[in-house]
Amino acid sequence: MISVQDQKFIISCIEKLISQCLEECDFDPKVKEPGHTYGEKVEEYLANKLVEIYPDKFSMPKKEKGKGKQTRKMEDLIWKYTNNLINIKLGYEKGNGQPNMVSFNRLYKNYCSDLIDSYWIFIIDVLGKQKDSLTTKTYFFNLYDYLDYVNYNYGTGQVMLKENQFFDSYDSNKYFTNTKKDIVLKLKKIDEESFVSHMKLKKEQHHQRQEIFNAYI
Repeated sequence: MISVQDQKFIISCIEKLISQCLEECDFDPKVKEPGHTYGEKVEEYLANKLVEIYPDKFSMPKKEKGKGKQTRKMEDLIWKYTNNLINIKLGYEKGNGQPNMVSFNRLYKNYCSDLIDSYWIFIIDVLGKQKDSLTTKTYFFNLYDYLDYVNYNYGTGQVMLKENQFFDSYDSNKYFTNTKKDIVLKLKKIDEESFVSHMKLKKEQHHQRQEIFNAYI
């Protein structure tokens, strides 16, 4: 777990570098879907910069032999003091979407097997219509504390953040008291509800196809 004091330090480190990263990556708010266009580039640049400036505090994800390039893992950074994973997410004028956070398999397996005790997301929301007048809002949180604001797509296997609900409820000063059992129960419920919803959809789609087939018989 990352302490409150360390969370504040990480936020300050990233916020000091955001403007430089956007400038170096030539972030242009006028392109189509700037968050998608520049997301990976800015996230990678920022992670590399943090490791370069604070090598005793941050490190890059370790690659495992025989598993390909592994350019996009569960984390962009590792907080070295406690080996906690940090995933950086860049967006543009966020608020009503459902961006991908992580695969559900990674989220529950790593937690239930005690490989991680938390999973940290750092959202950078870029605001503004001109390059020279951009501003940003930042959000740093443990995703397991905000499971009430995620949507799990059983088909794709991805966990997405319900931005509208999350931004309304986010409180950087809130102290969470969730136990591991609390979190596992929430993960279990999310999995069950997503499975039921997915099967209902598949049955409906199957029924519609069968009706079309029967019309030609």
